Amino acid sequence: KISLPHKLTRQYPAYELYLYGEGSYAQENKNLLLSGIPVLFLPGNAGSYKQVRSLGSIALRKAEDIDFKYHFDFFSVNFNEELVALYGGSLKKQTKFVHECIKIILKLYEGQDFAPKSVAIVGHSMGGLVARALLTLKNFKPELVNLLVTQATPHTAPVMSLDSYLNDFYKTVNNYWILNAQDIKLSTLSIAGGFRDYQVRSGLSSLTKLSQQTQALSVVSTAVPRTWASTDHLSIVWCKQLQLATIRAFFDLIDDDTKQITMKPKKKMAVLNHHFIKYPAKPFEEIPNIVADLTGVL
Repeated sequence: KISLPHKLTRQYPAYELYLYGEGSYAQENKNLLLSGIPVLFLPGNAGSYKQVRSLGSIALRKAEDIDFKYHFDFFSVNFNEELVALYGGSLKKQTKFVHECIKIILKLYEGQDFAPKSVAIVGHSMGGLVARALLTLKNFKPELVNLLVTQATPHTAPVMSLDSYLNDFYKTVNNYWILNAQDIKLSTLSIAGGFRDYQVRSGLSSLTKLSQQTQALSVVSTAVPRTWASTDHLSIVWCKQLQLATIRAFFDLIDDDTKQITMKPKKKMAVLNHHFIKYPAKPFEEIPNIVADLTGVL
């Protein structure tokens, strides 16, 4: 558990921030002397901060395989399992708390070599919407978030319009993204669960009409290479094949010079396209070798 400023705990008494860890990694980072790449997980409606375990554990195994040349530090927000899909009154509060968490996370790296200046966010369900809502905050700096991955997030409209708070929140977020589509540089990947997700149908997860096509990608889990399976609304968080694809993409996004996720929009979209759409059986190449076989006989 990350210790938060007293002012913040008084303002948001029900919310908490955690750093995921296991084994020797957890022991080594008890004092929060972090040197990795920060990723923030946001749970959805009635979701648990512990759902970060699937991504965090796989990322740790991957880092061990490369002798910790690079590694990710996974943080998770505890929203106290609020039912924000049924009552939208807490969504603004969650968004403001996430903003404060991002600033606190980046402060943990101050003074270190290759200190990150931004975080990547993975949001499940309504957590993905909260992440998009960050851009609507008046004092939010867009450069604080370099990548957004949403899992089964109803982007276009609420699953059920139960109150005016929820509808107003959606209008605010989506209107902002539509009106500022040309200016939003945040690379965003939206993953839908497919036919097994009875709660959020795939159409609601599409970003096609809400953002610039060059910076957003919408996929269904059944079409993701080496996943090929539909997930229900919860299992999308722990579907091993999908989490493996996500972590492979994260590691391919690392810039060798900065030791952080690349800031190049084209490379980010190329990596996401590679792992979630195009080439399932070969490693990512920033400049692919094109070999033409001209030995055929006419």
